[in-house]
Amino acid sequence: MKLTISFPDDVAKNVCRLQNPDDFVRRAVVKALEQEPRLGEPADARDSKWARLVQRIESEPTSLGDYYDQFKKDLAELRRDFRFRHDEPE
Repeated sequence: MKLTISFPDDVAKNVCRLQNPDDFVRRAVVKALEQEPRLGEPADARDSKWARLVQRIESEPTSLGDYYDQFKKDLAELRRDFRFRHDEPE
């Protein structure tokens, strides 16, 4: 697979001056990926930022701190602006 990556000009120029720039970049990326905690896990299996937020709130409900008031306002706005299935008249 071919992947295009943008670098700042100075970095790109230095990489292009190398004897084998493709191999250098490949090795650098492989080494960086080895540092990642979820290496090998498919991207779609990772939790979305929203799922992580829900997990954090459920595990630490008091961690919202100063954001609690904003959270309550946002929750009320969401509730007001969306119609949920259980809101439908029977």
